[in-house]
Amino acid sequence: MILICKNYKENNDSYEEVIDWLLYKNARFDFLSGEDYYENGKDWCITLNNSRDELSIPFGEYKSVWFRGFLRHRNHLEEAFNDLESTNDNIAELRWRIGQEIGRINNQIFNNFQNAYQLPSPLSVKSDKFSMLRLAKELGLDIPDSLITNSKKELLQFFKKQQQIITKPLYETVYFNDKSYVAFFKTNTITEEVIESLPETFFPSLFQGYVEKDIELRAFYIEEKFYTMAIFSQLDSQTKIDFRNYNDEKPNRNVPYLLPEEIEIKIKRLMKELNLNTGSIDLIKTPDKKYVFLEVNPTGQFGFVSKPCNYYLEDVIAEELIRHDN
Repeated sequence: MILICKNYKENNDSYEEVIDWLLYKNARFDFLSGEDYYENGKDWCITLNNSRDELSIPFGEYKSVWFRGFLRHRNHLEEAFNDLESTNDNIAELRWRIGQEIGRINNQIFNNFQNAYQLPSPLSVKSDKFSMLRLAKELGLDIPDSLITNSKKELLQFFKKQQQIITKPLYETVYFNDKSYVAFFKTNTITEEVIESLPETFFPSLFQGYVEKDIELRAFYIEEKFYTMAIFSQLDSQTKIDFRNYNDEKPNRNVPYLLPEEIEIKIKRLMKELNLNTGSIDLIKTPDKKYVFLEVNPTGQFGFVSKPCNYYLEDVIAEELIRHDN
């Protein structure tokens, strides 16, 4: 049987279309969600002692696991702290510590996937961007000049050397909802005026030299196969820095693209080192035809690559899960 790990609160068309393909192919599948085990009061236990090692979830019957998520800590914690004062520093500390505890409990659940096929392994999806960049450089891929610092002085020197710089989250793109605002952390440009307004030290952050683009590339990777799309984001000032600043009135042109074989070979090595058999890979092709690696998102969205390029990735994923289940 196939097991699908998914946060029930977060659905999208691509995820549902994979389910449609599984139903069409008469595949047997089940669901596992963090909401069941943290919020909905479902009984479960892990038993470990000198005579036995048991888990009340019947993992033995699952031969193929598709990991799309489990539980977003911030969603789960919001309800618990709604009635508490948000200005209390102890609340922020408690949020962090409970989030860490949930992460460790999740790992004990995920350990039971080891005898099943995993797409991808939930224990391999938390690599940060800087570690990926370091490994990509070692494997011969071009990367953006990158800096992690808390120093205004260091950042200003980096800016003067690069002329144009951006900042992005080190781990993943995130957003926060509050009663009065929504904060969305993604790629943004940093000007000299912004740097001058900073204190002498600030929260450590990731900065990169801006890479001039001919086109942006998003490659969906699954079991050593690439399904790549070229994004002509440079034709629109709104999407020039980050194509996720979508222009709904005039969307970017997106077309299928074939990566050079030498780039594919290096990325395959990278994915193997990261223990990832799938992921969404971001690259830039520069005006002088260099390919610059940016990052891998192990559970990244694939629908917006599948549809414009007619890749039918939803069927590809369903077939891979069924193949290993059989």
